Amino acid sequence: MSIWISKIEDGKRIKVLQLGKELWELPELLKLFESWLNSGSDSIDENLEWIADIGFSPRDGANGGGPIISTEIMRECIAKNIAIYLSEYDDRE
Repeated sequence: MSIWISKIEDGKRIKVLQLGKELWELPELLKLFESWLNSGSDSIDENLEWIADIGFSPRDGANGGGPIISTEIMRECIAKNIAIYLSEYDDRE
């Protein structure tokens, strides 16, 4: 799927940036999100509400476990007023 970075303005969700189009696996998407947080998110207005909607599909053969959302990612999201949504899709389009 991908990651959509959206802002909330006047009560409306506005999509601003798409990351990782055609990526479906959560570990890859979280690495991409962390990279964007560390190097590409400087221009966001921290006074607004933000959403990082991470859309993924279960990995073939997966039966437990998965990536960790690190405390560093959480701290950065709190500092930049970003909520994380995890959107699971049961098949790839």
